[in-house]
Amino acid sequence: MAPSKKKNFFSQNTLFGLFVGLSFIAVAYAYYRSGRGVSLNPQLNNVILLLSIVGAFIGVRKYRDELPDNCLSYGKALGACTYLIAVASVIYGCFVFYLYRHHPELLENYLTSIETTFKEVYSDSAFTENMISMLKAFTTPATIAFAETFNKIFTGFIFSLLLAGLLRRTRKNKFI
Repeated sequence: MAPSKKKNFFSQNTLFGLFVGLSFIAVAYAYYRSGRGVSLNPQLNNVILLLSIVGAFIGVRKYRDELPDNCLSYGKALGACTYLIAVASVIYGCFVFYLYRHHPELLENYLTSIETTFKEVYSDSAFTENMISMLKAFTTPATIAFAETFNKIFTGFIFSLLLAGLLRRTRKNKFI
């Protein structure tokens, strides 16, 4: 019985993670086509966060309802939410890598906005130019994709802590 539960866990949550990741990509592509930035865009981050919460809630609720006894502990609900968001984030990270790799103007816009922020925040520091030159040297499409993936996984985990509490369901009679 345990192998079917494990198979159900990975197949169900991977499938919903794929759907959530594809929704991330669709929204990011719409933002890109409209001329807005993909990284460092608070509006896009809010939309992706909303998609994460809704997708994790629906996916884990469906997983819970397909379990034989319809019971899901807090830990398993947290694991399912986190796994689903991690799958979606990795798919989104691959898209961000592809986008920044094949559209260098996005990388230039990213570096320009970071440089502007550094100059505003650290205007009276002697090391501002050194920090900007190091940032330009070490910022690649892979580092941007990694940062986006980690950011989405971390924020998804934070909201998974709350969602797991909403989605857990214990047995009514523990002796059965």
